[in-house]
Amino acid sequence: KNIFEESFPKILTVARLDRRKNHQNILMCIRNLKEKFPKIKYISVGNGEEKNKLISLAKELEIENQVIFLDKVDQKLKRSLIKNSNLFLMPSIIFKKSVEGFGISFVEAASYGVGSIGGKDGGAKDAIQNEKTGLICDGEDINSIYESIIKFFKNDNYKKYGSNALKFSENFSWNKIIKKYLILIS
Repeated sequence: KNIFEESFPKILTVARLDRRKNHQNILMCIRNLKEKFPKIKYISVGNGEEKNKLISLAKELEIENQVIFLDKVDQKLKRSLIKNSNLFLMPSIIFKKSVEGFGISFVEAASYGVGSIGGKDGGAKDAIQNEKTGLICDGEDINSIYESIIKFFKNDNYKKYGSNALKFSENFSWNKIIKKYLILIS
């Protein structure tokens, strides 16, 4: 609560800071969203080779008050950040043949009742039910990310996505996965 304070919307990414995760396009969207949502807050949890570039970009875009980079957080803080966010955002792209695998971080956010926006390339489509538990966008297109975020919050859609995401996350419980696996191998 001290990190997000009285902000809205509260947007979170938990991911390594590399090009494929597409933090640079998120930051550019945050700059544009600041006009529509003056109390917006974006938290990025993770570390990586892009960190210094992203911090510089946030300063250049004059969004230092809206963006917080955290690199070392314990599980308790990570869970608290997820639980208190309104949107889990990771519009991943394909970068040098590197593509996002299964979107386990989207499922983790869903397990806290938080809907997501993910990129069309990679595993996000397996972890987000488009238009039900969140949205799939084109991570290469800043306008697609921006419009998806606007749609996500329009008419309080984020509440519906979060509720649906929580129900959907139950499909990934260990007990259900093991049963499916046992059926496959028998």
